[in-house]
Amino acid sequence: GLHALFHEKPFAGINGSGKHNNWSVGTDTGLNLFYPGKTDEARKLFVTAIACLAYGLKQHNEVVRCCVAHAGNDHRLGAQEAPPAIMSLYPGTGFEQHVDRIIAGGDLLGYKADKSTADPRASSAMPAVCGVEDRNRTAPFPFCGNRFEFRAVGSSQNC
Repeated sequence: GLHALFHEKPFAGINGSGKHNNWSVGTDTGLNLFYPGKTDEARKLFVTAIACLAYGLKQHNEVVRCCVAHAGNDHRLGAQEAPPAIMSLYPGTGFEQHVDRIIAGGDLLGYKADKSTADPRASSAMPAVCGVEDRNRTAPFPFCGNRFEFRAVGSSQNC
């Protein structure tokens, strides 16, 4: 039989236990820089904050990777998911499209974080409200509407 162990990879071939840390950056006045906002000024700060996070991950990828790479965590989920060999940022498909438009010469302020609904395709179920962006469960840094999640952290790395 199996035993309940809170270890990243206690048994070969069986997914282990992981955790995630929520990352937000705010000002002393309570402004969350990872919240898309409703005004042009807030949207500009949001786009700038994501650009800074992406640049920081690019410049310091090895440091971020090393802080979660240890023997118990390195091969969690068969080394195919968390933690990956390269730490990447996943801001969501809507934001990726916005970045493509900026690269093509579009407006910096064109991104709008609108929630939507998902059709369950069942007559007995109501549409469900969806988040601003899909939450990619395998990305090390997915965007979750008003924060990023650092999903590569092992469960034994508790503060």
